[in-house]
Amino acid sequence: MSDPTAAPTATPAPAPRRTRVWTRAAGLAFAAALVLTGCGSGTSGSGTDDKTSAANPSGAFPVSIEHAHGIATIPEKPKRVVTVSWMNQDVVAALGTVPVGVDKQWGGDKDGYHPWFRDQVEKLGGELPEVLNYGDSGEMDFEQILSLDPDLIIGLYSGISDVDYKRLSEIAPTLAYTKKPFDGGTWQDMTRTIGKALGETEKAESLVTEVEGGLATVAKENPEFQGKTFAYGMALAPGATEASLYLDYDPRVRLLTEIGFENTPSMKAIASAVQGANWYGGVSMEKLDSIEADVYVGWANNPKEVTHSLNDPVFKRWAPIQDKNYAFLQDPTLSMATSAPTVLSIPWAMERYVPLLADAVAGKGAVDTPAS
Repeated sequence: MSDPTAAPTATPAPAPRRTRVWTRAAGLAFAAALVLTGCGSGTSGSGTDDKTSAANPSGAFPVSIEHAHGIATIPEKPKRVVTVSWMNQDVVAALGTVPVGVDKQWGGDKDGYHPWFRDQVEKLGGELPEVLNYGDSGEMDFEQILSLDPDLIIGLYSGISDVDYKRLSEIAPTLAYTKKPFDGGTWQDMTRTIGKALGETEKAESLVTEVEGGLATVAKENPEFQGKTFAYGMALAPGATEASLYLDYDPRVRLLTEIGFENTPSMKAIASAVQGANWYGGVSMEKLDSIEADVYVGWANNPKEVTHSLNDPVFKRWAPIQDKNYAFLQDPTLSMATSAPTVLSIPWAMERYVPLLADAVAGKGAVDTPAS
């Protein structure tokens, strides 16, 4: 049995100066970005306010965007957007349009919204969108989507099948992933693609520039991150015989590289074990020592998984765990903010994420405390 008392403290250290620098810099930068995006006059979910379109010199329609299932041609500036994806609803809102339908977001509040998305909708003065229904097997409720009368459906970070795409594109122009399921490109790529679809290319570019500036500030203020190798995985569930580690194109992995970390040099070996469209690979516990990493970052479904991981007789002997160079995220909201990074979630997350990573690098073994 695991010994709960062996778990590290869940109390985070007081925010260091670098965190305040991020908060202040990113806050000011992001506020500036929102001014640039004209959020105060954005389109509401009702689709009746076209001020954004009128003020947008970059909007040129029709717009055609190629993706994995074909080409989406958008005849005019969308006013009623449905998102069937992680992350995409954030970008739509950040660009000044409140979606009319969104997926229920893991790690969201009781209504299914993340705090950064809810805040942005409130800033826009719009109504929160309808949360989409899914069947027990994950099938979409196409009738519900049709009832929302969308003029654009976005699923850049989704697993939309050919059949799903055909049905969705009969309802409205639909943007699917660009390469393969659950690989919509970087958060910058998705922001720019959605900006093009909404006729907001200049605003999208401004948002990318501002958030990249915030990440550059984090990297500058935390030189100890530079060059540290990491592996990002899931906490072990009881009975697990392998560790699951995310591949190099996963958004949470990319985010760490943007603030100075380097993905594990063992990534090629991890990727070679992946089957199908999985975005993570399993490593047998017996071979875990072959994975080189200065730092381990992982998320857990609950605190028990963290405790179980730290007490697993094999996992705890792995160098980054044994040396307390680890950071576990057990708050679903923070996990989602950093697993599905967007121009809205990144500024929200960094104040808590950066101290955790700093403690991991310093060998203090960090576990976040869920927000009350």
